[in-house]
Amino acid sequence: MSPVGRAPAFVADAMLGRLAKALRMLGYDASYRRDASDEEIRLTALRERRVVLTRDREIAATGLPIRVVLVEGDRVADQLRHVAGVLGLDPGAVVPFSRCLLCNAPVVQVERDALRDAVPPYVFATQRRFARCPSCGRVYWAATHVERARRWLGDALGAAGTGGGCVVRKNVLVTGRPGVGKTTLVRAAVARLGAGAMGFVTAEIREGGERVGFSIAALDGPSGVLARVGLDSPYQVGRYGVNRADLERVGVPALERAVAGARLIVMDEIGRMELCSEAFQRAVHRALDSPVPVLATVQDRSNEFLDAVRARPDAVLVRITETDRDAALWRVVGLLDGLLSRPPAGGGA
Repeated sequence: MSPVGRAPAFVADAMLGRLAKALRMLGYDASYRRDASDEEIRLTALRERRVVLTRDREIAATGLPIRVVLVEGDRVADQLRHVAGVLGLDPGAVVPFSRCLLCNAPVVQVERDALRDAVPPYVFATQRRFARCPSCGRVYWAATHVERARRWLGDALGAAGTGGGCVVRKNVLVTGRPGVGKTTLVRAAVARLGAGAMGFVTAEIREGGERVGFSIAALDGPSGVLARVGLDSPYQVGRYGVNRADLERVGVPALERAVAGARLIVMDEIGRMELCSEAFQRAVHRALDSPVPVLATVQDRSNEFLDAVRARPDAVLVRITETDRDAALWRVVGLLDGLLSRPPAGGGA
């Protein structure tokens, strides 16, 4: 599984402007100029390591070391499906609606108050999140046409590949070294999404400026002590004794309630302390297997359980570092915003 952001970039010929726009909607870097010559397209692909998308066999017939897809189909949905099948595109590797549809530049999230006079009053009153293209200045928000576009993209890609179906990567897993800000990211993402989130979070217990343990709290109620220095327990992680009783009293029921009634399941975190309980592991699997989107932090260690969670085909792994906290946050918000905008499985549009 590739972390978010590792995806091919494209350059499309003059006949494929609508396909380029569809790829931009998905989040792919898709260069397009209606007046670009055949030579310019080839050289752009070579210089910028782009895949050429063309319906022109003369463009495709090149001796340059570039990848070319001779696009089939007259309808843009068929073209998108063809490209996805040929290249094995993974829509989970990019963030939908993260690029300007006009000029292809990555859009930047903008604080709502900064756009009070830049958007219609009704839009300002009813929308919470905005983005702007730093190149052309166009402002974007999640209007009803965005939901229609999401459904159209899902339908177009549903038949891509040989399986006749598209795995929805609805489990967003945040990882990184201890102390890098995974929990802060989760809390910020939940606040920005405003979704009906349920699940659990953990936090440090500090006394006299020193960390002495960790608490666990359900988002909708009870809390307890997950681990503490000096706690008499058969389950020891470093200098901490793990309190399996509170983990199963707080964490397991919180996940069961979330699977039954949440729009977003939060698990912060899935790590060595939490894995002392088989009941907790079963609850994690039920949450990941459910149709409800999941936002979870996963300890950056290797063991059989954590490796299996990270390797799930329905999971997207987002790694956070000290230098890209903001980028990781908006990546997570973008992924989950798209998932939360989807109609429920089996429901009507």
